[in-house]
Amino acid sequence: MAIKIRCQDCKKKISIDEAFAGGMCRCPYCKALVYVEDAAGGRGKALVGARPAAPTHRPAAPDQAAPARAIAEAGTPTEVEHVPMARPVKIQGIITIVLLVLLVFMIGGAVAMALMYLHGDRDGVPPPPTTQPVTIDVTSRDGASVVDIKIVAPVIYVLDGGSGMRSVFDSARIAVLNSVTSLGNGKFSVVFVGEGRNKVIAPEMAVGGKGAAEKIAPILQEMIPSGAADIGSALKTVLDTEPKTIVLFTRKAVDDPAGLAGRAKAQGTVIHTIVLDGDPEAIESMKKLAEDTGGKTRTFSGASL
Repeated sequence: MAIKIRCQDCKKKISIDEAFAGGMCRCPYCKALVYVEDAAGGRGKALVGARPAAPTHRPAAPDQAAPARAIAEAGTPTEVEHVPMARPVKIQGIITIVLLVLLVFMIGGAVAMALMYLHGDRDGVPPPPTTQPVTIDVTSRDGASVVDIKIVAPVIYVLDGGSGMRSVFDSARIAVLNSVTSLGNGKFSVVFVGEGRNKVIAPEMAVGGKGAAEKIAPILQEMIPSGAADIGSALKTVLDTEPKTIVLFTRKAVDDPAGLAGRAKAQGTVIHTIVLDGDPEAIESMKKLAEDTGGKTRTFSGASL
């Protein structure tokens, strides 16, 4: 038996099988979800209508049919109002879908936590990276080095003396002095690349060590970056002396890093590059220059300087 109700949204009359009383249906007109109250709630009874009264007279037997005139007077039967049947909505299905979505999120979260735990220690804390960042004022404890890079003497330190180095030049100066100290008896020289001319410190390739570092410290202190420095030209001049190692401190790119690296590699010179607050273009240029010669690059910025 069908229950007739009205949609709360469009106010049109719709039908729903009484088996779905107390559930949900979708209005065939406006597609809204409509709650179907059961008969106990009162709403179903009012919409369905009262139960018809029992007949007061006994119908005539089949062989005692009413006269044709009586049938004609009765007229045509009253036209029945057409009420479309609403499609029931099974609320259990909606709840199931919501629960499945929640389950997927819970499983995803559990997998993520498991991966974090597996990659961490027993307390679930991720381990530190395999290579810790270094600061520019450190050197290796075993043998000659610049920062944490092992180097081979004789070595020439090339310092970019352009005005762009002013904010980072103290860091470069400290790194050079620490590296000279680590050389021991190894020989070195320092080239300050300024605008228009280069200043060479210890042109005779002095012997390194703590004493040598103390000797050149005042000279480096007097170096003030200014103007524009031609790093590419300075590297060509330094390569003419055929050192075993070149350590370049700069923050800008050089022209034709591949050409410079090819010349250095041909004569057996390794170039290491130290980039100080450089932009991506400078870092890429320095990596090309160093790696093509078998050298390494270290980049420093902010707190690491």
